[in-house]
Amino acid sequence: MAHKHLDPKLFDKLLRGKASAGEMRELAWHLLDACPDCSGVAEQWKVTKGDCVAFDEQSPVVAASDGISFERVQTRLEGSVATLLRQKDEAPASLQELLAHPPERQRLLIRNNPRFQSIPLAELWLDAIWEDGLGDPTKGYEAVDRLLELVDAISSDLMGAEILDDLRGRAWGFRGNFQRIRGDFRAAWEAFGIASHYVEQGSGDLLETARLCDLKSTLCRSQGRLPEARELIQKAIEIYVSTDERHLAGRTMVTQALLLSEEGEPSQAIRVLKEAVRMIDAEREPYLVLVAHQNLMSYLADLGRYEEAQAMLPKVRRRTVEIGRRFDLLRLRWLEGEIQLGLGHENRAESAFLEVRKGFAELGIGFDVAAVSLELAALYLRQGRTAEIKQLAAEIVPIFESQDVHKDSMAALLLFKKAVEMETLTARVLNEVSDVLHRSKGRPSPRAEEPS
Repeated sequence: MAHKHLDPKLFDKLLRGKASAGEMRELAWHLLDACPDCSGVAEQWKVTKGDCVAFDEQSPVVAASDGISFERVQTRLEGSVATLLRQKDEAPASLQELLAHPPERQRLLIRNNPRFQSIPLAELWLDAIWEDGLGDPTKGYEAVDRLLELVDAISSDLMGAEILDDLRGRAWGFRGNFQRIRGDFRAAWEAFGIASHYVEQGSGDLLETARLCDLKSTLCRSQGRLPEARELIQKAIEIYVSTDERHLAGRTMVTQALLLSEEGEPSQAIRVLKEAVRMIDAEREPYLVLVAHQNLMSYLADLGRYEEAQAMLPKVRRRTVEIGRRFDLLRLRWLEGEIQLGLGHENRAESAFLEVRKGFAELGIGFDVAAVSLELAALYLRQGRTAEIKQLAAEIVPIFESQDVHKDSMAALLLFKKAVEMETLTARVLNEVSDVLHRSKGRPSPRAEEPS
């Protein structure tokens, strides 16, 4: 966890023996990160004689005339650091033990066993939830609830309340992202609103703000709120660059490239994405590199550069099998179908689309089921396979009727179904329906409260 840089006044408070236990641990936690800026602040104090501390003349804090016991302060800090180091050492084994139990047993342990009530364990669990939730958003969504119970069980006396609010903000941000993936866009906005509240109440950590901006931009992009998405992405990138977080800036540029692609600028998206890959630390986040390479293949296909995209396929497929999730495998298989179609291999494309459609249906991702179904319909229309098109139309609408989708999406699919029934479906109608579906993806239905 990264935090805002520490105010010299906090050191002053610490040295005068007036810092609370929570502030002690907040300071200790930050110093564990070996922040160079804060180390510079700490260097303003010099031991001049015995265990008496005097302040540098440039320091904004004035020393007390009676001197301050540095040994006493050091003892308190060492105790806080020792506690946090012990918790960090124990966190992996404790988390493994906790996750070995069913959810209800996990809740019981979280409430009653102090060993599971630590910030290092919560942070480690959040990382695991993020990784697992991208492949199974329902699993991630449910795990966030238990994680929030763990944070609530941690005493703010042991760790500053602001740091706990940082964790709550991040957890609610993850929850909103999982809800977005599941297609529950109204609930996603509500979750992001709660996340914003906790981040504002937290430590003021700029990285927490940037992380939330990045997640919210993805929802805005899905909703067609492109100006807001661009603004949020740019804000996140600027924060990461200003805090020398090159890797995180690269991560956000992957999202920026995706937005450019959806705005009809695949060439510019490729340029931004290649720069992002140069900034990403592949050892730190190999999965992000995988996503970037899949996206690059997609942008090449958008430009009709199918041979270049196909040349990347073997390496990307191997890497996807090694570290990807089911969603990544389905996405790559879908992309493979589009490449095969672009190269004129219709039978191979159909096999890929059918496999992907079945997989997304099993995951309950209705928008992607509809999108790949429209690609199948376009292929069947070209081949004159009317019966298969009618079957697709009959299956798509019920999936959408069970979800909270925007009225434009439903109207477009009903138009598609009616055109199929009247046998007046054309490639132009299919393209129009696909465009409407793409533009309205993620926009809440009229029953939902539009975010301010």
